[in-house]
Amino acid sequence: MTKTTFIWDFDGTLVDSYPAILESLEVTYRAFQIPFDATHVEKYILEKSTGDLLLELERTHGISFERLKKKQSIEQAARDDSIVLMPGAREILEWTRKQGIQNIIYTHKGATTESVLKRLGIFDYFTEVVTSANGFKRKPHPQAVDYLMEKYHLTRESTVYIGDRSIDMALAFNAGIKSINLTQAENEFNHRVTKLTDIVDLVD
Repeated sequence: MTKTTFIWDFDGTLVDSYPAILESLEVTYRAFQIPFDATHVEKYILEKSTGDLLLELERTHGISFERLKKKQSIEQAARDDSIVLMPGAREILEWTRKQGIQNIIYTHKGATTESVLKRLGIFDYFTEVVTSANGFKRKPHPQAVDYLMEKYHLTRESTVYIGDRSIDMALAFNAGIKSINLTQAENEFNHRVTKLTDIVDLVD
C-alpha cells in the first residue's frame, strides 16, 4: 500500500497569519509612500498571493519587487510572534501521525517558517519544510512539488496539497496531485473542507 503524503501550505492553512501579513504590507506601503487600502489588499492576497501583489506594485509604482519584498519580509518576520495555529491544526497533525501519513510544508513564506513551527510546537510533524528561501519558482508552478515527488519517491495518486487559496488549488492541478482546500469550490480534483479536522473524512 502506497503511503499517503500531505504537502501543506502554511499561511491561512496551518496558521492564522493574515493579520500579521496585512500589518507588514501596510508598513511596507507607507515606507514607499503608496496609498494603502486594507480591504483591497486583503482581497487581493486571498485571491492571489502577496508576491503577486508586490509584482503589481512594481508595475504600477515603478518600485522594484526585490526592494518591496525585502521590506515586507522584514516587517512580517518582526510579527511572527503574533502567529497562532489554525483551529484543529494540532489535532489533524496528530491524527496524521497515528495514520502514518507523511507531512511536508511548501510555502511562499521565508526562512523564518521553521522558527514559527518550533514556537508553535508542531515542527516535528514535518519531514521537510520548503520555503521561498529554497528558490523554487513560485506557485502555481509545480517545480517545488516535482522536487518533493522525486526526492521522496511519491506517487501522484497518493499525494495531496492542502491550502486555502485558488493558487494552492492551481498548484495541485499543475502538479497532477489531489487538492484539499479551505475556500475553493468542490470539483473533480479538489475537495473543499470548512475546517481542518474535516480532512479525516476524506482519507480512507
